[in-house]
Amino acid sequence: MEGRDRRDSRVAPQGRLRQGWLGFYPTILPEVWYPLHTAQGNHPIYVWLETSHGITRVQRTDVELRDAP
Repeated sequence: MEGRDRRDSRVAPQGRLRQGWLGFYPTILPEVWYPLHTAQGNHPIYVWLETSHGITRVQRTDVELRDAP
């Protein structure tokens, strides 16, 4: 029986701006899901999204989170 590496089955979380967001993020499009950048660690106020312009810090209250499909 071939074992499957547990890392292969994990899904990377993603985030996108909520509708009606109040922040100012010129490099983030509201309808696009971006991978979360987890190297910054767990922070109670911010998350970091990996955009085509680089890593962008966003307030958690402005972001909707999900596990990638």
